[in-house]
Amino acid sequence: MKRVLYLLVVVVAAGAFYVWVYPHMTETSAAPASTASASSASSAPASQAKAAPAGGGQARRGGGTASVVTAIAATQTIPIVKTAVGFIEAVDVAVVRPRVDGLVIETDVVAGQDVKAGDVLFKLDPGPTNALIAKDNAEMAKDQANADAASADLKRVQSLFAKGDDTQEQLDTSDAAAKAAQSLIAVDQAQLSADQLTLSYLSVTAPIAGRVGVVNTSNGNVVHAADTSADGLLTITNMAALRASFAVPESDLDAYKAALAAKNPTPVGIAVPGESAPRATGKLSFIDTSVDTGSGTIIAKADADNSNGALWPGQYVSVSVQTGSYPNATTIPVIAVQQSSSGQFVYEMGADGKIKKLPISVVATIGDTAIAGPELTPGTHVVIEGQMGIFDGEPATETVQGQAVAAAKTPGTGTKTQTNTDASAPAASSAATPA
Repeated sequence: MKRVLYLLVVVVAAGAFYVWVYPHMTETSAAPASTASASSASSAPASQAKAAPAGGGQARRGGGTASVVTAIAATQTIPIVKTAVGFIEAVDVAVVRPRVDGLVIETDVVAGQDVKAGDVLFKLDPGPTNALIAKDNAEMAKDQANADAASADLKRVQSLFAKGDDTQEQLDTSDAAAKAAQSLIAVDQAQLSADQLTLSYLSVTAPIAGRVGVVNTSNGNVVHAADTSADGLLTITNMAALRASFAVPESDLDAYKAALAAKNPTPVGIAVPGESAPRATGKLSFIDTSVDTGSGTIIAKADADNSNGALWPGQYVSVSVQTGSYPNATTIPVIAVQQSSSGQFVYEMGADGKIKKLPISVVATIGDTAIAGPELTPGTHVVIEGQMGIFDGEPATETVQGQAVAAAKTPGTGTKTQTNTDASAPAASSAATPA
């Protein structure tokens, strides 16, 4: 126990020494050195004192000149492109149903087949209809004979009436009988035409050109004209002309209305998920008549040529519509734009070789490119690399991205030139998003 107490006293004494005594000893020994340094500094010539950096900034560590990479503000016409997600729907779809009742005796189509308008798909049993046509012909022959007899009787009565040997009443009766016989022939002709039309319906043909879906019947089945099933005998879809349907925000309605009313059709790029390049290019063709109050969107549609078969009905797609453009816009890389408490700004490389802080406004961003407001003029060199640690008024050595330029001049030195053959200068994207 005594050993523990002794050890505790030693530790406390050592701690007190380092806390109170040692610092005072250090300050006493360091004082002469610091005094000598101050005296030496005060006696040094004023010309040897290091000047503070211009612009009130802090001196660069280790001295030297800042090195920055710049890009040149350009003038471009940038399209304004709106994007949306939609799906492909068919423009022409025909559900084929029988127009008369009948027994299927021949099937001339298979699922997935491409057909032309007028191609025979099914044939129904013509036997019952042929029998009706034969009956119609017989009835017509009988009625024609009766009509001929009535016509001959009318002629005899007319001859006798002219000689005064017959009465007006008999003449009127014969004339009515002849007309009735002729009307029966007209009825027979109408019935024959109806049965011949029914016979033509026994060959079920394709109403439009397109691709056949699932075939829902086969030989031996009795089909009915009253069938109202959704799929019918089969469905034919015109795959060559499809339509993209997509919902757009209500806030973009005016832009889409203006695009639809434009003299030239507005192009619409149609791409599938996971692909950046569009598979087809359509034309804006329709905007719905009302806004969905629940979602705040409105349906728009674009017709597209699908003769190459790149799209499929029901397929989800990404749609891009050019609704306008920014003409003669001043563009810079987005990376050049900096943010401060007072707003957005860029560092400009001045003609005097010094960095200048230039407040700007950003009208829109286009991928990795920004459209600057009128504060920035085309041809201005803006810093895109090396912004950290530079300040307003600091001399800097410049490398322009993509070309060789004369670098900044520093006081008391010549012009330094660096060459950068980097070909990856930011390019303007085709999709503009307002800031």
